[in-house]
Amino acid sequence: MKKIILLLTFGFIFFLNNNAASAAEHEKNNYPTKLETEVLNQELQGLVKKVNERLAKGEEDIEVSSENLKVVFKQEDVINPISSKGNRLNSMGVSASSIGSKSYQAYVANTNGYNFRHSVYGTFTWNGSLLSQVTADEDLTGIMYSKSATTKVTGVDGTIGSTAKIGKVSSKGTFTPLKFSPISFYTTIIVDVYAPTKSYRIVTAKIAN
Repeated sequence: MKKIILLLTFGFIFFLNNNAASAAEHEKNNYPTKLETEVLNQELQGLVKKVNERLAKGEEDIEVSSENLKVVFKQEDVINPISSKGNRLNSMGVSASSIGSKSYQAYVANTNGYNFRHSVYGTFTWNGSLLSQVTADEDLTGIMYSKSATTKVTGVDGTIGSTAKIGKVSSKGTFTPLKFSPISFYTTIIVDVYAPTKSYRIVTAKIAN
């Protein structure tokens, strides 16, 4: 009888250990491997090309996706309270219609296994063909990762608020798996904004590890 109990106990412990190992392996497999990340990045370049083609046609709300990825770009006009400044602007020879602002949002989402998303958003304001202001912030999601990011705005051809016509928004994110994976995932989103054409272009969207 003792032998039977010992055998049953050993079998139960083996069963639990085997299930735990299988669960751990399953959890680990839900994080993209280095090879899978390289494939994702290739897919991503194709999606970015499609988004830029549609942006060039004047589309404002764009969403393209593949089996494992999604790229979204949204924009809308922002109404500025400039009517009270109308007299001063007209006296300076600048029409109210030459001043405007748009909000934008671009994000990349990995939907392979434990998914994550890196979004950058803000506004850009122009006065004629010059940039008056460009704002940017980031938002990172993914419950199975710790997350951090840095985002900055620079003038491409001058100083924003003075001589720049083109602004560059650069955002870099880091997603570190909470368990079962020794590698982190790094995302980059770079968006150029153009005052003369009141338009945008995604320069870079990238996932690496």
